[in-house]
Amino acid sequence: MTKQHHHDHQKAKEAEISEEAAENQEETQEAESVEETVEEIDEVAAKTAELKEEVEKLRDMYMRSQAEMENLRKRTQIELEKRSKYAVSSFARDLLTVGDNLSRALAAIPEEEKQGTSELIKNLVIGLEMTQKELNTAFEKNDIKAVESIGHIFDPNVHKVVQEVEDPTKPAGTIIQEWQRGYIIGGDRTLREAVVVVTKGGPKPGEKPDEPGKRVDTSA
Repeated sequence: MTKQHHHDHQKAKEAEISEEAAENQEETQEAESVEETVEEIDEVAAKTAELKEEVEKLRDMYMRSQAEMENLRKRTQIELEKRSKYAVSSFARDLLTVGDNLSRALAAIPEEEKQGTSELIKNLVIGLEMTQKELNTAFEKNDIKAVESIGHIFDPNVHKVVQEVEDPTKPAGTIIQEWQRGYIIGGDRTLREAVVVVTKGGPKPGEKPDEPGKRVDTSA
């Protein structure tokens, strides 16, 4: 092999090596670029996850705030309704006495007088009845209702007992007479207790009068 051939061969080998090195460098750069891209993707994914978490926190805070506002609105509405409902309690309680007096006045007029020929008595009765009707209408508008008493079992929330009558045929606490009518307002608040007479000596409410083993004879 001549020197020229050897030189050419050497140059070709160097060129091949240089080309391989360039290819290796390019592959390395590509690998580094891919690695950088993967890292960037990981960073973006991590940032996205953080943002999602932050959005969820903000969403939860918003929902809680909305719920609290709705609860506050409901509580305020209920409170306003209660105040409106019970604002007339004191005044209405005074009007109950007026209603009692109207009923007493009507009851005091004998039936034959009401049906008689006296125009004065007739006009008086008509006036009393109209006034009583208007008063009852005002009670209804303000959700004021009479308490059911006669035949019912005594309820300490709406009844006041002034007398007990022995009667073993009825459940103990059965109301048999009403001395003064009771009223509630708003469906749940006692405006005035009903003054009543109840039975005693009978079985407990719900028991039969002759149910064995439920009553004890203490008269001996």
